[in-house]
Amino acid sequence: MRPKEHLIYGSLASAALYPVMGVNAVFFWGASFAIDIDHYLDFLYHNGFKDFSVKKMLDYHAALEGFWFRPEFLNIEVFHCAEFIMPFYLITRLTGSAAMTALFWGLVFHIVLDMVFLWRLNIFSNRAHSFAEYFLRKRSMEKRGLYPSSLYSEAVRIINMPEYTGN
Repeated sequence: MRPKEHLIYGSLASAALYPVMGVNAVFFWGASFAIDIDHYLDFLYHNGFKDFSVKKMLDYHAALEGFWFRPEFLNIEVFHCAEFIMPFYLITRLTGSAAMTALFWGLVFHIVLDMVFLWRLNIFSNRAHSFAEYFLRKRSMEKRGLYPSSLYSEAVRIINMPEYTGN
């Protein structure tokens, strides 16, 4: 989903939850939107930490959209995976903090929206939901001659072309 859609859905859900959560609904909203900071980290990693432009990051992900239906496309986002969510859940349970609980459910809300979005496009399996899954699938794909990392390099190359005009 696009950031604007997450902002809208997160705002609506937070407003609906405000009577139940009170001020903690702000934490729900923040998490439902801010989790996508990992898309920026993804961009930084794939461009070798050379370009910190938010506009270029948006262009990079727009370029990746053109690859979504290619057989070698495989994605992972750090804050969207089980290895991030499960410890976050455990910390939430251990602290008993209402704010942490709101943050956790905001993250879950965001991930569920993403899953529905991917499912509707019939590309649910293009995102790995854990690091273990990602590395196993990536290795299997590479054995078949499919190289997911090549698409990320290609997206960086595309957005850095002088004639690239953006999305």
